[in-house]
Amino acid sequence: MKLTLSISQRLAAAALVGLAIGGTAHAATDDAAAAKLPDAVRAGGKLNVTISLAYPPMEFNDAGSTDLKGFDIDLAKAIADRLGLKADFQNVDFPQLIPQVVTGRSDLIMTAFSDKVERQTQLDFIDYFKTGNVFYSAAELKDSIKTEADLCGKTIAVATGTSWVTWAEDLSKSSCAADKQMNVIQIPTQAEHIMQIKQGRAQASIIGLEGLLDLMKQEPGKFYQIGAVGEINHYGIAFAKQNTQLRDAVLAALNGLKADGTYVQILDRYGLKEAGVEDFTVNGTK
Repeated sequence: MKLTLSISQRLAAAALVGLAIGGTAHAATDDAAAAKLPDAVRAGGKLNVTISLAYPPMEFNDAGSTDLKGFDIDLAKAIADRLGLKADFQNVDFPQLIPQVVTGRSDLIMTAFSDKVERQTQLDFIDYFKTGNVFYSAAELKDSIKTEADLCGKTIAVATGTSWVTWAEDLSKSSCAADKQMNVIQIPTQAEHIMQIKQGRAQASIIGLEGLLDLMKQEPGKFYQIGAVGEINHYGIAFAKQNTQLRDAVLAALNGLKADGTYVQILDRYGLKEAGVEDFTVNGTK
């Protein structure tokens, strides 16, 4: 009896063969998705992906190493594979993400970057990951800072240029007395936020739920969550508004990765299965 495999089954089998041979899955190119690529990207053979380090478990590297790791990194590589391309990562400071793409220096942003209505004036998003904001601090402050209300009048270290800045400022205005507003300071990286807390210059920081789960996993007992998860939203892969052809090619590749289970496998690799989306949507934030 002849066994006929579906396209998704053949792609999954190719990935397993890659694992058996070299330890890394290299799936067959999704020809239908690759056919949607702009000619210049196909000819160049690369998918230029802009990221902003470091934000484990989404994108990071180990101390002393330049090897990139994380959910965004692995998913970007899988997308590039499906499109017959090689993922090339460009690390920039967070405020430079949008200029990098709208000026054409990069093809897309994929770095725990929230789909926001105000960003949609310049960018198109493919929403691929559910997240939410949380305050956190060092365990030593657990007795004195128990709720979000306890943060009024305190200093909050937040990643420069992120949506967390406005979230903290808006929450402060709505929840704190006029003379006890949160002092929101913008500092680039999570490591620096933690240093500010340890040195007593800040009392808390903000992170995506996935980042806090990873932090508490890596350093048990050293950090804790303050209050509930707020502003449930989605991270999106972002493209320059005019780059609809590349956006549609990436969307097709993502749908293939979901159909054969690769998307869920990558989520599960980082303990992020609950953050997966049922469907990939374009500009889902309204």
